[in-house]
Amino acid sequence: MAKRSVWLLALATALVAGFAAVAWTQETAREKVAEKAIEAADPDQVNPIDIKGEKYTFDFRFDSLEPFVVTNPEGEKEVYWYLVYTITNTSKEEHNFVPAFSLYSDMASVRRAGLHPDVFDAVQKRRKIRFLENAVKMTGKVLPGEDSARTGVAIFAPLDRETDHFRIFVEGLSGEYVERPNPAATDDTPEDEKVIRLRKTLVLEYKFPGDSWWLNVDQPVFLSKTWTWR
Repeated sequence: MAKRSVWLLALATALVAGFAAVAWTQETAREKVAEKAIEAADPDQVNPIDIKGEKYTFDFRFDSLEPFVVTNPEGEKEVYWYLVYTITNTSKEEHNFVPAFSLYSDMASVRRAGLHPDVFDAVQKRRKIRFLENAVKMTGKVLPGEDSARTGVAIFAPLDRETDHFRIFVEGLSGEYVERPNPAATDDTPEDEKVIRLRKTLVLEYKFPGDSWWLNVDQPVFLSKTWTWR
């Protein structure tokens, strides 16, 4: 009887260990799939269970990226760039919008969208958009519905003349994010820094049609619109 009890206990232990191994394998596989999806910049491939935060994404419509020529104090012409966009809250509740536009070029340079008041005033007059808002005014609550849609403009300082292509990252459009382990974390790293939070971000990619775009003030060619985590 004792031998049978020992045998049954061993069998139960093996079964539990087997189930645990299967569960661990499935969990590890799921994490690897999510990690690959994140690295591939494809939010649609991430397991919905791994997505945290508020489940909303503003509708984002945008015009062509336009040049604006400014003559600096030295008498030289500089080309600024502006992107007029409209966001609409398609959910049933109001959500906060904090716009953040970053332009990354193939010249390893970064341009953060700024206020540039003189350029903003000129763009407003040129486009004749009555309720056009700058980055400061765009920050805040957005009510649901088309009637509450808001239009803003992102303005970027001049690019390097050798720039061939670039991407604009638009943050603040969604409340969704994913978390992944911080590869630089150690045992001494605070708990809240052992994970990295990656937010759902829109990416707009562009390419200039030629090498003399800055001289001809050529408009960049729009290539793609995708979502990523960053």
